[in-house]
Amino acid sequence: MRPTNVCAMINRIFRSIGSPMLDTDQLKSFLAIVDTGSFTKAAARVNKTQSAVSMHIRRLEEQLQCELFVKQGRGVRLSTDGEKLIDYARHMLQIEASALASISRRGLVGRVRLGIVEEYAEAFIADILTRFRQHYPLVEVSAKCDGGSTLIAERTRAHELDLSILTACDDVPDAEILREEPLVWIAGSKALNLTAPLPLALGTVTCAWRRQVERALQQNGLAYRFVLVSNSYSGVAPLVRAGHALSVLPRGLVPNDMHILGEAEGLPALAGSRTGLLHGPAPTPEAQALAEVIRSTVRLDIKMRSVAA
Repeated sequence: MRPTNVCAMINRIFRSIGSPMLDTDQLKSFLAIVDTGSFTKAAARVNKTQSAVSMHIRRLEEQLQCELFVKQGRGVRLSTDGEKLIDYARHMLQIEASALASISRRGLVGRVRLGIVEEYAEAFIADILTRFRQHYPLVEVSAKCDGGSTLIAERTRAHELDLSILTACDDVPDAEILREEPLVWIAGSKALNLTAPLPLALGTVTCAWRRQVERALQQNGLAYRFVLVSNSYSGVAPLVRAGHALSVLPRGLVPNDMHILGEAEGLPALAGSRTGLLHGPAPTPEAQALAEVIRSTVRLDIKMRSVAA
């Protein structure tokens, strides 16, 4: 059965039970605005004109009899009703994708090349691949953790990667922001000498986190030295755990066997860390499907952490 016939069949089912069916193209435009933060970027994401995206939103608002966005300065922000719609819209699109994969007996087939910084690979890659395989078993995902955010972004733009998860989003302004959280100092369970010069294990000079750390220490007149310089978290973590050096991580990525330090220990506060998603040129349906699984995985992690707190 062709995908268009599947969609038509789903619409007929909803009409037969007397329920209005929200248009999935309109929901895709709505979520594209939510994810990118603007109508212009959303139009590029869904490959439509900006006027077509605006029309989708107007028709959704007419059907739901509410405003989904309200004006804020030169831009817009989600209304209360718009915020309520987000999870329902994502769920409906996942149902559609599952129906297409099941009823057409084929679903998406192909390969996605994912770039991901090592810290987030350790925290998320297993969950992302497990959830993606459940919905798209015929799509092969090849993940690479080689290099920091800047290099991964360059490879994504050069079409060497289809999609990437980055942390240095200030250097990648077109990245879609997935989460924002504080950057914190971390130390192992063993005693660490915090007298100057502070022993550090951080990335190379291209690392955005290292630039934050050096700026904060210099502004507060604190001397430091590098015990290890490496963009590989697998090299930094054992040194921190053994009590030989300090490092930094976004708060949500700090392992249970590490301690968070701060101003109480004489360390300066650090700016926040932003995690983003970057699409390669002309994203494929397979890459878009993986992007949606990444979004939902990160959102679920945020919700679970807020409940635990």
